Amino acid sequence: MKFVDDLSIALTLNINGKAFTVPGGSVKLLELDLHSWGFSGQIGFVISSEHSQDTLLTPITANDLIEITLVIGVYIKSSDAKSNTLKLSGLVTTRQISEQTLSNVLPTQDLMLYRYYSLTFADPAAVLWKQHYPCDLYTDATLQTLISAHVSTKINIKYDWDVLETEHAVLSLPLGASDNTASFYDYLIWLVDSQNGVFTYSASANTYTLSASKTSSSKTQALDSLEVLGYRVELPQVARFQPNVLNAYAEDAQSSSVENKQTAKPMRHDFIARYPIAADMQARVTLETARFKQRLHEVHVEYKKFPLMISLPGESVKFEGSGWSSSLYVKGKSYRVRDWSLRAYSIDENMTAELDMPYSRYEMEHEIKLECGSELWVDLPKYAAPVYPFFVEGKVVSEQGEDEETTYEFYQDEDTSETYYQVSIPLWESKKVRAAFEPNLLSGQFYFPYYKNARVLIGLGFDSAHIAGFLDWSSGTAQTMDSQGNQLVMGKSTTNQTILKHSYVDSKPELQIQRTMDKDKELIKFSEGYILLRTQQEEEEG
Repeated sequence: MKFVDDLSIALTLNINGKAFTVPGGSVKLLELDLHSWGFSGQIGFVISSEHSQDTLLTPITANDLIEITLVIGVYIKSSDAKSNTLKLSGLVTTRQISEQTLSNVLPTQDLMLYRYYSLTFADPAAVLWKQHYPCDLYTDATLQTLISAHVSTKINIKYDWDVLETEHAVLSLPLGASDNTASFYDYLIWLVDSQNGVFTYSASANTYTLSASKTSSSKTQALDSLEVLGYRVELPQVARFQPNVLNAYAEDAQSSSVENKQTAKPMRHDFIARYPIAADMQARVTLETARFKQRLHEVHVEYKKFPLMISLPGESVKFEGSGWSSSLYVKGKSYRVRDWSLRAYSIDENMTAELDMPYSRYEMEHEIKLECGSELWVDLPKYAAPVYPFFVEGKVVSEQGEDEETTYEFYQDEDTSETYYQVSIPLWESKKVRAAFEPNLLSGQFYFPYYKNARVLIGLGFDSAHIAGFLDWSSGTAQTMDSQGNQLVMGKSTTNQTILKHSYVDSKPELQIQRTMDKDKELIKFSEGYILLRTQQEEEEG
């Protein structure tokens, strides 16, 4: 429902270190949407040029970052009434300018009456991180370290989530990859959603918090029945599916169910992956058990006047006091504000009237949405999930033998006994990632581990890496096209190796096996009409 009320609006724009203040009487339009995780809005205001120069035009049309601060509250109130204000600090995204000149004047006259500025804006993280598409690699690092590395001075963030403190052997960001549409903002929201966290924004402190659970304000505000037009209770859809975690690892294939008392068989939601380590399977079951939540009822509240006491997202409210019947469904229940919405349009048709006043009269619509104080379900903005894996090049690490020897080496995790390769990634300062010690594309009957300095294609996952394939031939392995040869080189170096080679000589197949150990060489050759067996010891020079 629309209503008319007085509203005090203080607007400040900070551009390149200079502050520009706009009185409330100049504001003709204000649209705000606040959520538990951030806000967005639009504001329209008039700057008169009739008697003084418009000093805002030049800085606002430049490309400098524009910081916006709004302070909003009721202007006319009784002297003993308790009230508060809403303060928002954000960044401007888009700008529009309309100009009004005086008509019917001489062409030589320059009579600009006013300019109408329209700005859209949002919370700092939404503005900046939605333009941030990094590709990064972290080793032996925590998620808190990863996130903090991408926090600008305009974004204030606090951490209260043990998931962020766990050290990972590998963490990666694929956001600049060609098939990825997710920004860093998307990544963060996806991380919170997939790992059962909470992402909140405090408008009063202009601070974000990543936490393990929701928190409520220490004080509870009673909603004034004289300010509320009405409300409706909304009951979200009940989840009827059976969550299941499936382990596709052949040696321990299993399915584990997450309890849902409202299941409608055979509906289910399966989460499938390979978990060679039993603890990883159990961790996924624990995670999905915590992630599954049946939503509680919500309350949509509509106002008939702008409230003296503004209740922002995250704050606790109750339907208490005179005017609220004891028989109401919402009576006695504790709620938390989740969404806050305001639409305000000046009712004065004269665009230049009383521009310097600290307030103006508006036709408004104001609504809030409440969730139960015990609600565990977390509201988050829509996001695009990051695409994993993405691929980079690496070189296999082996500390066995001399530097020039093509040895291989695998390592073993002390906690899980899992064996793995170490692969250095030249793009990121040769950081070393773990990759599973597996046959990959070869049959298990072939034991040919990746050798030192082999150039390989690495698939980087969220917290893992795997070798996707070889990218070059070992030194001395490649054959000429004329020979149509195939060759298998085994060993550490050209002076310590065994070669199995098949090629065509005069269009006839030839097979040879050659062993080399320093100056000692043995050769077996199968050719058309003969078999050659030779052993020789090269003489020392001099």
